[in-house]
Amino acid sequence: YFYLIAFLQNINNEFIKFSSKKQIPFIELNGRQIPDSNYCIEHLSRVFKIDLEEQLNPMEKAQARAFTYLLEESIRWIILYNRGKNNKFMATEKGFINHYRGAKRTLFQYVFVEQFRKKIWKLCYYQGIGRHTIDEVENIAKKDLTALSIFLGDKQYFFGSSPTTLDAIAFGNLTQLFYTPMDSDVLRKYMEERTPNLINFIEKMREIYWKDWDEACQTLSLNTQNVTIICSNINK
Repeated sequence: YFYLIAFLQNINNEFIKFSSKKQIPFIELNGRQIPDSNYCIEHLSRVFKIDLEEQLNPMEKAQARAFTYLLEESIRWIILYNRGKNNKFMATEKGFINHYRGAKRTLFQYVFVEQFRKKIWKLCYYQGIGRHTIDEVENIAKKDLTALSIFLGDKQYFFGSSPTTLDAIAFGNLTQLFYTPMDSDVLRKYMEERTPNLINFIEKMREIYWKDWDEACQTLSLNTQNVTIICSNINK
């Protein structure tokens, strides 16, 4: 979302600091902390008078609301379900292990990752999705992906030629499903075979708005050269 509205300055806290609600990401603006990404978006839109949904009619806004709920209350929990089943990749080069050195690295690799997995699984169990089998969860995901794919069609963005908040939310969730390790590769293969337009969507979003993607993945930092350029241009 921040890349879509073209102004931000990320401060990478190395997963050390959390918001007052114990969440990340969060923002601090004019000395006030705003936790939860949805509230962050609403606050920034109001303060800076930026409305990515300005061109949408009431019907389209209703559709955006429905698909946002699908992504945040279904797809997101499916991702968490997979993390609760198996999150070992977090302690590898593909995960976050390079954030840590020495004793912290060992503690993260052999203690924190498993504690985090158990915590996620507990959340999934009480939410309800953790009571399903992996096959049942993957079938839910396939239906969600199909719905998103049909709605996107051959458009560049979900509502045509201009991105909206829904596109940012879809990008954040779909990239996790497609790029990060899941408990199985069923959903990745499903996207490749049945919903290739969703893959094209995230790849185009990467190309346009995440020019520092490779750098961020390599350095595990969002304080990249691209962010520096964006902030410099805004200040000018």
